[in-house]
Amino acid sequence: MEIKRIHQLSADVIGQIAAGEVVERPASAIKELVENSMDAGATAITVDIREGGLASFRVADNGSGIQPGDIRLAFARHATSKISTAQDLYGVQSLGFRGEALASIAAVSRVTCQTRARGQETGLTVRNEGGELMDIRESACPEGTTFTVKDLFFNAPVRRKFLKKPASETAAVSDLMARLILSHPAVSFRFMADGKVTYFSPGDGKLESAVMSVYGADTLKLLTKIEGNMNGVLLSGYVGVGDASRGNRAHQHFFLNGRAMRSPLLSSALENACRQRVMIGRFPLCVLHLTMPFESADVNVHPNKWEVRFQDERGVRQAVETIIFDALEKTNAAPPIPPLYLAPESPAPRPAPAPIQAADPVPPPADAPQSAAVKSSCLSAFTEDGALPAFAPAAPRAERPSPIVPPAAHRPSAFHEAGASLLPPLSPRQPDFLPPDLPAEQQEAPQVAREFADQPLRVIGVVFDTYILMEYGDLLILSDQHAVHERLLYEKFMRETASAPASQALLIPLAVQLSKAEYACFEENEAVLRKAGFDLCPFGDDTVQLRGVPIVLGQPQAEGCLIEALDELIANPASTPADRTSRVIQMSCKHAVKGGERLPEESVKQLIRDVIRQKVTPTCPHGRPLMVQITRTELEKRFRRIQQ
Repeated sequence: MEIKRIHQLSADVIGQIAAGEVVERPASAIKELVENSMDAGATAITVDIREGGLASFRVADNGSGIQPGDIRLAFARHATSKISTAQDLYGVQSLGFRGEALASIAAVSRVTCQTRARGQETGLTVRNEGGELMDIRESACPEGTTFTVKDLFFNAPVRRKFLKKPASETAAVSDLMARLILSHPAVSFRFMADGKVTYFSPGDGKLESAVMSVYGADTLKLLTKIEGNMNGVLLSGYVGVGDASRGNRAHQHFFLNGRAMRSPLLSSALENACRQRVMIGRFPLCVLHLTMPFESADVNVHPNKWEVRFQDERGVRQAVETIIFDALEKTNAAPPIPPLYLAPESPAPRPAPAPIQAADPVPPPADAPQSAAVKSSCLSAFTEDGALPAFAPAAPRAERPSPIVPPAAHRPSAFHEAGASLLPPLSPRQPDFLPPDLPAEQQEAPQVAREFADQPLRVIGVVFDTYILMEYGDLLILSDQHAVHERLLYEKFMRETASAPASQALLIPLAVQLSKAEYACFEENEAVLRKAGFDLCPFGDDTVQLRGVPIVLGQPQAEGCLIEALDELIANPASTPADRTSRVIQMSCKHAVKGGERLPEESVKQLIRDVIRQKVTPTCPHGRPLMVQITRTELEKRFRRIQQ
């Protein structure tokens, strides 16, 4: 084996290695330049990209500019005006501080910088190619700084090969600009992609104006305002649950002292606070600003500066969770459930009756409620002889309706006659969809019912409105009704899409406005969406015309169904079109009956019939089991009928 000697890397190799940590794609380079603009005190920033930033991008601001004597150092590695000593790293107040961004960008692109410092009569124009200063000359330009970057990774073709299509890179920059707009409402941002204005924020300092610039007025109306402080954390912003929730976490925006960041800790706290207000498989939308002492968090974790570590993680988590939960309770609280009292309530005070003129007293009615004294004696009697006292509850509670007694002339169906010994009898109520005056031959059970009656399976009932109990030989089988229904829908859609898309045409086509990320996902997966049953086409300016949607259950929510499908594709990109189609169909199957949803008895049995007849895969599309079983032997061991 050849022994290799240690040697010093060349400056250009060192520059490209460092650039790889900071500049991954056009979006990451734009982030660094915009953060430098905000550190320079800019109140108006324009970002203009061409072909997703692969051809060129421009960042212009009205900040303080770069002093003429500092222009060479601006492109040098580890040169910065933000910090001076190592101690400054423990309380970083600026967005940038490493002194690597501009040098890294210049090392892998062709950069032109025009800058004019405040108070200077003229500015400078600087050209840098591949990390080498090519030209510095005096020029006329407005106060502030403008960076134009062309041919990113022109000298690193391997890195450029791994960049995505222009539409995907545009979507990444668009998502970044949305976060930057929300992070600094006092800065006016203008984002242009291929000559079209995508975002424009007024920069009036109001967070609601920034939210409206990104999400629109309709979404802003659905959000709940959050304000509070706890454990040294000042929290403010907006949270969206219910109809404002989304299909992935891409719309959860967290900011620490104005710095955009990603934090699993904060996402977990947010979702715990919003539990039971967001459906399973959905995630709350949020725009949350945390204000804390600078030394209580470490932002020097990774060169991209997206990650943050908190000194007191438990305190931050508790503060975020508690403040959000309290805000939702106040503004979006559900009506309380009446408690079940263990003892009778004291009767509410009543106004004194008017004096009665008649001489004879008026006797109380026979059905008058018992007095508190009578109720108290009933409770005493319960402790003495074990009898349960009977008294009227403090508030009437809804009870399950009693069974309806059928008419005397009711005739059992053929399903009962064929399988009475295998299945429990159906409710004696005549089905609403089967009028009693139909001929007998039209009231016979379908063939699937007779096939089901031949199976050695007995449906016992449903517990917790979720799990179906069945007896099969010496087995007790429990089945999840949601998982069963989801698997049946999935198999149905997969069969239908194998030949032709299972699509339901809309009476009036819808024009759906998408974000840049969603529109890029649509362009990449248009064939996949069509195969899954979405009939749609481009409609201009990040808008699509939706003419048909997959048939799910009844009349679907067309626009919401499309957004959920795009969210599913963005969050879980797959390698093949078949996999992506499968994911969209799984999303459609989220419309299956849910756990906790009470089903009619016949519907429960129909689910089991379909499972047996179709011999489906014994898991739902997400991998959860459809059924679990308990043997008779296991039960007898639990009840000590047989020894272990």
